[in-house]
Amino acid sequence: MENLNTDAEISFRFNHLDKMQAFTLEREILGAFRNNHVENNRYVVCVPLTDKNFDDINDYYVRQRVEIDDCDIFISVSADSGTNSIDIPTIVNRMLKYIDCKLTFSFTVV
Repeated sequence: MENLNTDAEISFRFNHLDKMQAFTLEREILGAFRNNHVENNRYVVCVPLTDKNFDDINDYYVRQRVEIDDCDIFISVSADSGTNSIDIPTIVNRMLKYIDCKLTFSFTVV
């Protein structure tokens, strides 16, 4: 099958931040955005996983002492029905060497 149209968005997610941590992260890292869904006063903040943000994500993770179970790399793929594969950028492997968190995938056929 032919790769017609495939888009992948890759983010590092901090899934269990308090309000101050969430607001701080949004101000410190370019492109970080807070999920409006708040449960038990805990916030989810997504940061695009890019070369520019790589060190900032790692520094924030260490400085805030985030638990490994409270973060993940979120890979969201949107594809045409004719698509059968996608290459994941090597930055994902690189991040896993520093922060060995889980991978979460979302796949949508449009």
